[in-house]
Amino acid sequence: MFRHKAHIQIRFCDTDLLGHINNANYLSYMEMARVSYFNEVLPKLDWSGQGIILAKAEISYKAPLFFEDNLFIYTGVEQISGKSFWMRYRFIKKTESGEMLAAEGSTLMVCYDYRENHSIAVPEFWKKAIEFYEEGLG
Repeated sequence: MFRHKAHIQIRFCDTDLLGHINNANYLSYMEMARVSYFNEVLPKLDWSGQGIILAKAEISYKAPLFFEDNLFIYTGVEQISGKSFWMRYRFIKKTESGEMLAAEGSTLMVCYDYRENHSIAVPEFWKKAIEFYEEGLG
């Protein structure tokens, strides 16, 4: 389910007073992973025409993240329906002793026509490209 992997560069300004990564930054990290995913799966797409909007986001925090952590987010798409699809995220902290799950998240993405200003069906070529990628063929 998680073929795509994005390395996330944690910035010092992402930390709070206790040195943890502030929870508000997790949404930004998910956005970075999502953009990386779509740049790989649907390169050179004109997002100003047909794009996506974030309709819902959920995060479950499992372990704290810190400035020095080596963070990767694994991303996958599932449950493509008429006008929307779910994306899943796993925040993995790589350590000398292995990997640790730091958080899990999901977002509901709705396809949107920015020129006409309304939601649209998931374009057929998006579905095919995503399914091709998720099946390990791309």
